[in-house]
Amino acid sequence: MNRSAVSISANIAEGCSRKTAADFARFLEIAVGSSFELETYFEIALNLSFIKISDKENLLNELNIIQKRINALRESILKTRM
Repeated sequence: MNRSAVSISANIAEGCSRKTAADFARFLEIAVGSSFELETYFEIALNLSFIKISDKENLLNELNIIQKRINALRESILKTRM
């Protein structure tokens, strides 16, 4: 869980350093992929009784907001490229 959570912000940061919008957008895609990996870990943690369903729902709601923001940033970057 820690690796995928850190990977989200790390890929956004690395993408910021890229010279083209397409490269940045690609790193944002990778960040979203890491967020979906984290979603899977939430489900596994629930199934193993590491977290309660209310915790999973709260975490998932927060993660969905992050996913939407990353996707909106990606769309914005790709639009400015055109």
